[in-house]
Amino acid sequence: MAELLPLKYGKVVGRFLANIADGPDIGDTPEFVPLAGTLTFSAGAPKVLVAEAEPDPATYVQLPDYYIASLDEFGYLTWRGQRGIRLVAPNGDTNPSGWTWRVSFNLSYEGNRVPMDGFAFMVPPYVAGPDPEHPDVDSTGLVDLTLVSPVPASNGEAVVRGLSVIGVRLVGDALVFELDNGEDLDPVAVPAITEASAAATAAAASASGASAAASAAQAAVESFTLAIGAVSEGPASAAVHGGPPDWTLDLVLPPGPTGPAAPDATAGVKGIIQLAGDLGGSAGAPTVPGLAGKAALVHTHTAADISDSTSTGRAVLTAANGAAARSAIGAGTSSLALGTAAGTACEGNDARLANTRTPTAGTSPYDLSVVVCGKDTVRATGTGDFTFGVKLQRAVTFTSWTIRGGTEGSGGNLVVELRKNGSAVAGSAITVAGGSQVAGGTAAGVFAYAAGDILTVGITGVGTTPGKGLIADLLGTA
Repeated sequence: MAELLPLKYGKVVGRFLANIADGPDIGDTPEFVPLAGTLTFSAGAPKVLVAEAEPDPATYVQLPDYYIASLDEFGYLTWRGQRGIRLVAPNGDTNPSGWTWRVSFNLSYEGNRVPMDGFAFMVPPYVAGPDPEHPDVDSTGLVDLTLVSPVPASNGEAVVRGLSVIGVRLVGDALVFELDNGEDLDPVAVPAITEASAAATAAAASASGASAAASAAQAAVESFTLAIGAVSEGPASAAVHGGPPDWTLDLVLPPGPTGPAAPDATAGVKGIIQLAGDLGGSAGAPTVPGLAGKAALVHTHTAADISDSTSTGRAVLTAANGAAARSAIGAGTSSLALGTAAGTACEGNDARLANTRTPTAGTSPYDLSVVVCGKDTVRATGTGDFTFGVKLQRAVTFTSWTIRGGTEGSGGNLVVELRKNGSAVAGSAITVAGGSQVAGGTAAGVFAYAAGDILTVGITGVGTTPGKGLIADLLGTA
């Protein structure tokens, strides 16, 4: 199938590796080996409207199941053997004119699944660089998934806000931690406290050196420090390590309760809305741009607001019902007169309403379709199967015309022009590259023909391997 004009496309690339310990090689550093698997791309817009699509407006729905790319043997994102995949780039030709794409991952290494969260990203139009052999070099709009991927929110264990420690007390040789829900964690034995208590006991039991032993015990207790280490989520527990004199407390706390997610807004429920369609502005101050400069629904105009009307005209404008309005227009109360001259109104039974009217020249639609080559005719330079042309019976001005082939050609461009009485019409030539000749091409301009002119279609280029069939569709007025 041909692409959908006038859409633009982006290009997405990426490389994905696994980090493993050093293998059986000369070096001793960790290794980075290619991952295997697939990536699925899905558009954030449920449907896209293309008003200027050729030959007619179109609505399309993106199908993620047909956007599954794979990784090659080196870990590069590939599509049909080529690195990178092309995606529709939102722009002014689409409605909506902006949305995000999302990528999800199904990756593995040696048959073991490698989890990786998906994420959303923007896709701008891609313009290749000047070197056909290396189009990504000096290109614009290239999207590398490594460069647009969200940065991890933590360097290691994430700190989850659940229950918190609000107090600690000494019970014997252990510390007891109090949580903000009123419960206590299991007692944690601290070796330094045990050592201090033993030293104090020994000092009290010894008559000689009791003072020195007591001082040493006091110093051991006073030098004790405790810092909070790792805090993670799970069943409540605590552990102390390090020392002496500096100790570290690691905590595992259960998660606290979470509230429900905000609902989508409805006519009866407050909730989340999206600033799209007719809505604009910001979340704090939403607006409706389409109503800018419009009068309020309850606004009314009084007779005094119309400064250029007569008293009779105001009476007509402010009449409460149809009968009063018809009475105001009646003879003797209005300057409106019935008749056939300028400045008068026509009665419903006026004979002029039943006669025929000749359309003004140049205002009536005059569309024309010409089969230049039949469906089995191989295209060649000349006028094809349409050698006699059309002898126009009235003056016609065509403003655009489109050509379409029955099959594609290759090895060069298809070039076709309009001709008037055997001569080429300036500005009418259409050039269509191979691969696009079934979808065809269009030229716009002012191509005028007088009554009696003969219109033909001339083929001036077909490439080395021409396709079959050719039809021309002309849009004009007569």
